[in-house]
Amino acid sequence: KEPQIAVEVLKNLLISHTMAYRTLKNLPNGRNSKIGIVKNVMQFDPYRRWNILDWLVCRITNKIYNDIVLSYLEKGVINISYPFFVKMNYKSSDAKLATDFFGLNYYSHSHLKFKFDSYEFFENKFFNDDTMTDMPYAIYPEGLYRAIKKVNRLNKPIIITENGIADAKDDRRSLFIERYIYAMSKAISEGANVKGYFYWSLMDNFEWAEGYDMKFGLYEVDFNTQNRTLRNGSKKFINIINESN
Repeated sequence: KEPQIAVEVLKNLLISHTMAYRTLKNLPNGRNSKIGIVKNVMQFDPYRRWNILDWLVCRITNKIYNDIVLSYLEKGVINISYPFFVKMNYKSSDAKLATDFFGLNYYSHSHLKFKFDSYEFFENKFFNDDTMTDMPYAIYPEGLYRAIKKVNRLNKPIIITENGIADAKDDRRSLFIERYIYAMSKAISEGANVKGYFYWSLMDNFEWAEGYDMKFGLYEVDFNTQNRTLRNGSKKFINIINESN
């Protein structure tokens, strides 16, 4: 509701991370411990590629949502200025590279369409040919490749800490796993230092406001009996792991 306040909160969260990181590193055995930060990286693409205003809202949203954190970790700098909207210039000598690895959460991208509304100046849109998950957002594996390439500029090991699909019918999970892991492997082949991949999630979970309706699990969970059953779509994950061995 208040972009300026939101950016202030984000800055304070990042400062808190830096303070915790430095404090832990100064403890006995701190130098041998790997301490990182996790960030969801979202791709923002124009809904109408011919519309300069759609491009503008993507640029602003990407700058706030993604680049503030990356700039802070890379250079110890937050420098953002959009008149009448948000402004911040902050520098910290302690912040630069204050993480041992980057935890990357990635699921999808958003197509943004500008609208003339001072309260909410864009809306999320989808195309008719998008393959949607149950959340709903589109299956977009290219975005994982783009996200890895974006955060690779930190020159820190990358761990994919969250990546998965809500798919109650289990008719898209295999496709999702195959394409997203391929996108990750392509980034690795081009030099990205990806050290780990965690699918979200092993079992069906309580998913915030959606409750138990979103079925992310590699294993289906019967919440009445607590029985867990491997989903057919999850077998693609097993096959890929076995092939890599």
